[in-house]
Amino acid sequence: MKNFLLFFVSFFLLTSSSLAENLNYEITAKKLDKSRSNLSPKTGGSSFSFEAQDIENMPQGQMTPLNQVLLRAPGVVQNSYGEIHVRGDHSALQYRLNDIIIPAGISSFGQSFDTNFIESVDLLTGALPAQYGYRSAGVVDMKTKGGNFAKTGRSSMMVGGNNTVGLNQQISGSEGRLNYYLSASYLQNSRGIESPTSAKNSLHNNTKQDKLFGYFSYLLDASKRLTFMVGNSTNRFQIPNNPNADQLENKTLNGFGNSFDIRNLNENQKESNSYAIAALQGVSSSDVDYQISAFTRYSTLNFRPDYVGDLIINGVASNMKRQSFMNGVQADLSYDISEKNKLRYGFYVTNETVKNRTNNFLFPVDVNGDQTSNDPLAVRDDSNKTAQFYSIYVQDEFKPIEKLTLNFGARFDKSIAYLDEQQISPRFGAIYNFSSATKIHAGFSRYFTPPPLQLIANPNLANFTDTTNAPENFSNGRARSERSSYYDIGISHKITPHLTLALDGYYKNVRNLSDLGQFGNAVIYSSFNYQRGEIYGVEFTTNYKRDNFSSYFNFAGQNARAKNAVSGQYLLENSEINSLRTRTAHLDHLQSYTASAGAAYKFLQTNYSFDAIYGSGLRTGDLNGNSMPAYLQINGSIARDVNVALLNKINLRLSLLNLFDSTYKLHDGSGIGVAATQYGPRRTLYLTISKSF
Repeated sequence: MKNFLLFFVSFFLLTSSSLAENLNYEITAKKLDKSRSNLSPKTGGSSFSFEAQDIENMPQGQMTPLNQVLLRAPGVVQNSYGEIHVRGDHSALQYRLNDIIIPAGISSFGQSFDTNFIESVDLLTGALPAQYGYRSAGVVDMKTKGGNFAKTGRSSMMVGGNNTVGLNQQISGSEGRLNYYLSASYLQNSRGIESPTSAKNSLHNNTKQDKLFGYFSYLLDASKRLTFMVGNSTNRFQIPNNPNADQLENKTLNGFGNSFDIRNLNENQKESNSYAIAALQGVSSSDVDYQISAFTRYSTLNFRPDYVGDLIINGVASNMKRQSFMNGVQADLSYDISEKNKLRYGFYVTNETVKNRTNNFLFPVDVNGDQTSNDPLAVRDDSNKTAQFYSIYVQDEFKPIEKLTLNFGARFDKSIAYLDEQQISPRFGAIYNFSSATKIHAGFSRYFTPPPLQLIANPNLANFTDTTNAPENFSNGRARSERSSYYDIGISHKITPHLTLALDGYYKNVRNLSDLGQFGNAVIYSSFNYQRGEIYGVEFTTNYKRDNFSSYFNFAGQNARAKNAVSGQYLLENSEINSLRTRTAHLDHLQSYTASAGAAYKFLQTNYSFDAIYGSGLRTGDLNGNSMPAYLQINGSIARDVNVALLNKINLRLSLLNLFDSTYKLHDGSGIGVAATQYGPRRTLYLTISKSF
């Protein structure tokens, strides 16, 4: 962090030599925002946008968790532990703050980003231009609130079911050329993750979460600014207990016997993610738009078992700590060659070190798997891994005729991790405007996705021979980078100035498909590769906005399947590995059909909104051959400004999630990489009070 701050100060000293004394700060900042937007094309891919008002119209408004915001986009699937999946991929989401990549940290449950500090979100999918690499299942492009040199603030408090208390404080202002924005959030409740039972109240499921974000920008002159962003999220979870679960192992622990009340199990997990960014952004004397940034990200996850309970029930208790420290540099530049040609180019470099520290307590067993001693063994299993990722890209946006925009380019990616791999990836995209109301887009992209280093434990399997933690097999092929070819085509049409329809189709052919699962007794995701996979689907979306009314409807059908595990095989059962050699399996996070809909209306100074989420059911059973039952969750809210003595105008919002108290399962505990039963949320009422000043 010290070196990072020195880098930030050096940038300031080197670029502040010529200051204009009479800048209009707000107008200059907006011009620089426009310059920054020139760096990022969307030609050929698909985009779904959430503006500030769209977020405000959601039942929980700005208090809506980011994963729930994205769930309202087409092709996004809801999973347990707060996970979402875009177009059939398990993970591989790329998060950007003001067009700067923030690499994902180690997280199983909590959200690293807080919706309160977000001004707008674009979800980019499909065949993306050459600028987008590293993680490419979807790009979550977030524009942060920046204050706009206005001294403002907002205080919010949310209370409700499951003993929920949520707080948020935002302030912004300026001091001369310096503009700042700060946001702090806190949340606690008694339903931190999905419950293993259908009961309204979870057992041992408390959570405490806090998030901080700071944005600082300094106008060096009329053509450039220095930006500094910092953020931190710390999320603490109890692992919920299932009093209905069968206690299959019942190992005997010296001094405690072989019985344990599962209702008293006390497992806990803590996740922390911190990041800092320094960026120089502006327009050079030769009219080159640029943004050059340096970032650092530190992430930790610690799973603490119940020593007695886990040994008796599972035969193993593992205290696991995983750390990831990443530093990197990103540069994006854009230059108008002519009125018809815009050249974009840049690079991205990272260095990541992951440390795994696992202290296992387990029992010795004989060749039949029977316990041979009541005294547990202590087995330490530690590993370190450092990896580098390098990429460079160039692309040209060309308008041969007024109605047609082409974008063609390529990027070179190189990953040095468990294997030394590289790839040149061509990209091509086109948008054709048939008329002012109708446009069609199409694109092709080669993708190269390095393995998620922070989710690969790479244990020394020999340490667990003849113990209760021995895997069925000891195969562990090296983690590989995913390589894929992606095709995307879509059309959108404005039936009226207020009503828009869009249809999009895609196909992805994958080699070394990367997937995640929750294996073993610790609730931490682990990564493995399939040799081959394919993902395809179609999406339909419509939205209508007029006066005080807005609405949307999204529908998606998709399929995702793969075969033959080629890395991390020890995570799977032998029967699964043998079957996958000859059979294709659906991916466990697949839902064949998803839909979302919502509407908001302002009447007599009161805002009414509702939305609905539909899923056909995640995969389950042998080789994920079956699916869970379909579900529909409907939510609603009422909000209005009222005048209160001393406080003047405040906003009151009453939110009701799962209006009809629908009971549905996300998982039943079966399938590849699925270890527990999880239910969706029950009906919950929230009251949010907000005050802007």
